[in-house]
Amino acid sequence: MTLHLRCLLVVAALAGCASAPSGPGTEPASYDPPGSTITTDRPIEDVRRRTIGFLESGVWISNELPGGRLNDVWREDDSVFVARVLPENAPINNSAWYGFKVWADAPQTILLRLTYDAGRHRYWPAARRQGEPWAPLPEHAVDTTGDGATLRLRVGPDTLLVAGQELFTSADFRRWTDSLSALPHVSRERIGTSRRGRPIEMLTVTGDPGAADHVLLISRQHPPEVTGTLALLGFVEEVAGDSPLARAFRSRFQTRVVPLVNPDGVDLGHWRHNTGGADLNRDWVTFNQPETRAVRDALLRVKDQPGARVWFAADFHSTRRDVFYTLDADLETSLPGFLDRWLEGIARQVPEYQINESPTGLRSPTSRNWFYREFDRVPSLTYEVGDDTDRALIREVAAAAARSMME
Repeated sequence: MTLHLRCLLVVAALAGCASAPSGPGTEPASYDPPGSTITTDRPIEDVRRRTIGFLESGVWISNELPGGRLNDVWREDDSVFVARVLPENAPINNSAWYGFKVWADAPQTILLRLTYDAGRHRYWPAARRQGEPWAPLPEHAVDTTGDGATLRLRVGPDTLLVAGQELFTSADFRRWTDSLSALPHVSRERIGTSRRGRPIEMLTVTGDPGAADHVLLISRQHPPEVTGTLALLGFVEEVAGDSPLARAFRSRFQTRVVPLVNPDGVDLGHWRHNTGGADLNRDWVTFNQPETRAVRDALLRVKDQPGARVWFAADFHSTRRDVFYTLDADLETSLPGFLDRWLEGIARQVPEYQINESPTGLRSPTSRNWFYREFDRVPSLTYEVGDDTDRALIREVAAAAARSMME
């Protein structure tokens, strides 16, 4: 069956998408909504995967892609379309994620208005056509007045992908881990599976598999946080690189990396949670979810080695600005002054970069605090990267952060 015929059948089934659906209110949720630390299962709403065609204008909009999220779309007039985007469940962090592809029978410009339930617009849209890199839409093409956003899109027979950030899904992680694990000093193992059976993998970067000294890194507990992933990639590639510093570091240390903790949420286009409806970075006390249990159990095996010591641990995330959530000054660490010296090393290597440090305590049930408690007061932090931080700068700072750590 051809794509257009399949789309025509969808159109017929939806009666032309002529009317807007009703739904729950759009009162924005707080950053840490009530119940966010309750990590037992809560029902989620899966997105119905489909391609919707509008015969009158010859426009086709689809959420059938990994990382895609649009719950419904209808036509308001010839060139104006409205999309409804819902979270997987609520209350939820205000990280309204969207992802879709759009094309048209003939070149034209359309307006697509994004509307959100239980959230408001956060991510400046990124877009790409086949064979081209991702790039943010220009300012004249995005109107963020109110809680939603209106996108002006030039569409035609060549498919345009649009998402809250450039898509980096489990397939992209797999290509990256395939490439990295081809190196003789990088190994890979499956440490568990997600609720829906997707693999959770750990890389170990070392020149000595018996080394007793360790660094622990994890990423992508929250699905939309692509910039945190980009920083993790740059950091790990520096540790795995061929510099004299990296080779000397690997001769003594094992760096264990879990790059994708929440593969279900990433591939399903979730705003925040896993398919158990829980924020995984609030599940590091009760470990109700299989993803956090798998990571916990794999990292705890470090303790099985005689004389093992963890020297540094970091969890990579994204937020609205770059910030390093370090430990309060009154919290003693096993390596006094290390985090200060580490940040100073980054500042020395990238002098134009403004270090933004925010020390916090241990109240929240997050991975950073679990690292600190479980591995004898290890220097640990949450490494947050801004949504809109320049991508080249992300890589530069992450590489500098890795070098500073190794030094």
